[in-house]
Amino acid sequence: LNQDPDSETHSELTALLTAAKNGDEKAHAELQARFSDRLQFGTAGLRGPLQAGSMGMNRVLVAQAAGGLADYLKDYDKQPSIVIGYAGRKNSDVFERDTAEIMAGAGVQAYLLTRKFHPPVLAYENQSFDSTAGVMVNARLNPPADHGYNVFLGKGTGGGQIGSSSVIDYV
Repeated sequence: LNQDPDSETHSELTALLTAAKNGDEKAHAELQARFSDRLQFGTAGLRGPLQAGSMGMNRVLVAQAAGGLADYLKDYDKQPSIVIGYAGRKNSDVFERDTAEIMAGAGVQAYLLTRKFHPPVLAYENQSFDSTAGVMVNARLNPPADHGYNVFLGKGTGGGQIGSSSVIDYV
């Protein structure tokens, strides 16, 4: 809760905590479900419901993923760079900006796409900039309540999406 910079998910989590503290078993079960584990990198990245907690897509989880990815990129490339794009789901632009700020703070050159794009455009731009990686914040092929954080590798890898083992130790 103290890490969460987003007023909406902060309020959501505060309400759940208050309800659970007051004996609401449903709220207690919801908290357990949201914090029982954390989203894991799977095919191409992270996917989950837009919600507070380590089992949801939110600004805290995106910041942690971006920090881990930045560490991975710095180990992989002496001059790491990343292209970051977003699609039209809620908070996509916020997750893009948060990722860019964390990358820049970690010493990774960040290039932001200036408007909404589809993932294939990001893969193309990743190759065009010859960047170390790319992140596409989207979930267009997933249920409406879900969000995604797709990672593409660059520089000599052909711009393909990561597999679950590529960065798992960093995030």
